[in-house]
Amino acid sequence: MEPTDKNKPAPIVLIAIAVIVVMIIFYFILLMYFPNMFESLDMGK
Repeated sequence: MEPTDKNKPAPIVLIAIAVIVVMIIFYFILLMYFPNMFESLDMGK
């Protein structure tokens, strides 16, 4: 199953997915180390 040029996604798509994944990981790291920062945010209440 070697990737060919036809089914290879565009670089901009890979960059966008990578940025979203990094932001989610960064959010969870902040949530673990700084839970007090998110207590002031309204979570739909």
